[in-house]
Amino acid sequence: MIGEAVSENATESPEAAAAKFLGSLRKPAHILVAVSGGSDSIGLLVMLADCLKTFPHPEITLSAATIDHGLRPESAAEAVVVAALCSRLGITHVTRRWEGDKPRSGLMAAAREARYELLADATADLGANVIVTAHTLDDQLETLAMRGARLADGEPGVGTGIADAVLFDRRIWVIRPLLACRRDNIRAYLTNREISWIDDPSNDDPHYERVRTRKYLATLKNLPTVPVYAGAARAAISAAAADWLESHVIIHAAALAEIRTPGLDADSAVLAYALSNLTAVLGGQSFGLGRERLRRILDFIGERSPGRRTSGGVVFDLRSSGLYMMRESRGIEPLVLAPGEHGVWDGRFEIVNGGATSVRVEPSGNGGATALATTLPKAAVYRAGAVLPHIIHLGGQTSLGAGTIVHVAPYFAPFDRFLTRFDLCFANRLAISFGRKPYLQPPLSGLLTENASVGADYLGKGHA
Repeated sequence: MIGEAVSENATESPEAAAAKFLGSLRKPAHILVAVSGGSDSIGLLVMLADCLKTFPHPEITLSAATIDHGLRPESAAEAVVVAALCSRLGITHVTRRWEGDKPRSGLMAAAREARYELLADATADLGANVIVTAHTLDDQLETLAMRGARLADGEPGVGTGIADAVLFDRRIWVIRPLLACRRDNIRAYLTNREISWIDDPSNDDPHYERVRTRKYLATLKNLPTVPVYAGAARAAISAAAADWLESHVIIHAAALAEIRTPGLDADSAVLAYALSNLTAVLGGQSFGLGRERLRRILDFIGERSPGRRTSGGVVFDLRSSGLYMMRESRGIEPLVLAPGEHGVWDGRFEIVNGGATSVRVEPSGNGGATALATTLPKAAVYRAGAVLPHIIHLGGQTSLGAGTIVHVAPYFAPFDRFLTRFDLCFANRLAISFGRKPYLQPPLSGLLTENASVGADYLGKGHA
């Protein structure tokens, strides 16, 4: 299965990985390969092209895109080199440039956002329906090592590392077919084909954490291993949490989660996963609660003593009837949208201004309680209602439900920009609970089913 490599002796040949990916892809398919010019991406492009020549798939089209981040003087010329290679291979190629001012801090994260945005736009222009990137086992080991270094002494786990399939912006799946392959084997393949690649000097710059980690790993006699069932176990917990959500949780007005008391006695791993992600969604945060804050909330719930706690921007209101979760009222900034603009307000609602005048979005305050059922606890109703979006037309005022000029929809901060296939089951169940459409399914056959069954076996052996 894609991305489930374990260690050095469990690697996959790049050629086999490319062939397996093409065989598992749902047809018809138009693949957009993200090609920087480095050995990994050039190798992925060439191997896919070679596979399609050796084992033709008439319903598969191959294109390529290079993202010029404009961060180095050589980047434009490197994109030209990639375009020339694509021309020789008979592959359509486009270059997209990251325009505008670059941030002074968080540059790598901003570049990643821009890269995927530009790649997604390119798929729309070319008619592609899947993006592939050339992340390797080396990248995976570096990622896990970096995450492990950030953990406190004795703190367990480093997560799943790089996911083998990620849905970007709810519109296009990004697949990483080479996660079980070593970079040296990709380079050997290219050398045998007499195809060169470009070495980015930033890959040797110790200013970057990943470069420092790469150099450290190079000194080790035995490389660390990738957890065998990390992704499969995560997918299984996601599926179990989806069942828990369906059985025990009601979402009111996209602002108040009501969790019935029996649901609080669920398996600890499932409850932790579900509450962490619910907190992120209701609090408008891209990430769930950290381990220590999550532990404190679980301890609070476990005591079964009615009361309130606040964490991650969410109020946890525990009562004899169950747990009620809602956004706290502090730190909510207004959002102003010009005609035709769209944006995300407070990380929780996507607002589209389809009118002819600008609008401001702000908390509803006392007036928002009317959107929730009066049978719910009064304090929870007023807290949840107060943080619902209220639309003010600059030059006139209207309520949230007046007409279709301004469109308001729930937004899931931890999932709507980058959703790993490990979290897809839970995210889809959450979408149904909030009255949204399910997410786009991965364009691969058998991947989720296979991993879910492996993960279920793993959890059944007591590894949760």
